[in-house]
Amino acid sequence: MPQEYSMVCTSMATVDDTTENRKICRTYCASCPTYRGNKLAESSPDLLFCARGISSDASRIKTSGCYCPACELFTKHHLVIGYFCARQ
Repeated sequence: MPQEYSMVCTSMATVDDTTENRKICRTYCASCPTYRGNKLAESSPDLLFCARGISSDASRIKTSGCYCPACELFTKHHLVIGYFCARQ
C-alpha cells in the first residue's frame, strides 16, 4: 500500500477504547510489520491507534506495511486506509 494514504473516517463513527476492541486490535498489530519494526508496543498508546491516537513516537516511525485494513474494526467502523499509528 502506498505510504501517502492517511487515516480518514468516512462516517461519524468512532472506535471505542474498550477491552474487547484492544483484544481485536492486538491480533492484527502483533503481526503488522510497521508495528513490530518500530517496537510500537513500547510507546503509548501501545495499540488501538484508530481509537487512541497516533503513537508518541510517530515522528520516528518508518512505515513498512499496514495491517489495519484487515482488522474487523476497520470494516465495522467504515475506516479508510491509513497508518493509524503514525498519521491522523
